Amino acid sequence: MSHLYHSAQDKLVTREDMAYLQTPAPMGSRHAPYPFADFSNTVCDSIVKAGFKIEKESFAITKDESRLFGLIQVTNGVALTNSTALHRPGWSLLVGVRGAHDQRISRGLAIGSRVMCCSNLCFHGDLGNWHSKQTTHIGERIPGMVADAVAGLRTSAQTLAVDFEGFNRTAISRDQGDSVLLDIYRGGGFSPSQLGRAIEDWDSCSVEEHTANGRNLWWLFNSATHALKPTGANNNHNDLRQRSTIIYRKLQPAVLALAA
Repeated sequence: MSHLYHSAQDKLVTREDMAYLQTPAPMGSRHAPYPFADFSNTVCDSIVKAGFKIEKESFAITKDESRLFGLIQVTNGVALTNSTALHRPGWSLLVGVRGAHDQRISRGLAIGSRVMCCSNLCFHGDLGNWHSKQTTHIGERIPGMVADAVAGLRTSAQTLAVDFEGFNRTAISRDQGDSVLLDIYRGGGFSPSQLGRAIEDWDSCSVEEHTANGRNLWWLFNSATHALKPTGANNNHNDLRQRSTIIYRKLQPAVLALAA
């Protein structure tokens, strides 16, 4: 569910690489450049200190080294306590990071089960977004912004743990799943071609792990989000974000409706 889109004009870097990037001089009295290395390290260190594990991280900078975009995959740290034997497929949360020395975009963090972080400036997390202008005293504001985002990460992990547990425990027939997918389509969650891909994956799932507990809302959820994967270079990232949000919100009440 991760999406870090960078163009041919960008280059991928590691946090170690960022330590060697030059931070430019201020462009004016209210401009305070904040090193990309300090920003990314503050975010990652805070995530680890909060008890989460970073599974993967990816960063890109523009060729002139004026903008940074990153995506961090974080393992859910919330243990589910229900003692009933059940295979629980792994899942993770995402933290998007962005910033600029040229003042054209703010420093930002985004968290969610799906995060869009693109060098075309699309930046959104379906569970929370934080921003700060790169002006005087940004160095004092960044730790607070990161702390708020990490607190939001913990809250989101708890929420998703409950929701995904509900998805995983709610059995559903093939016909019921077809009905839910059609409801998502009518609500704007799919294009016609995406609906077709979702139904195809619901008929025969492309990832065996998602079927471990039989036909349930977890399988359906993954089939629905699988259908949203971009199929070409010129895809609409904002449209993808909106559709993924519709899917998630349609399936939340479905847990209660189908369990009733």
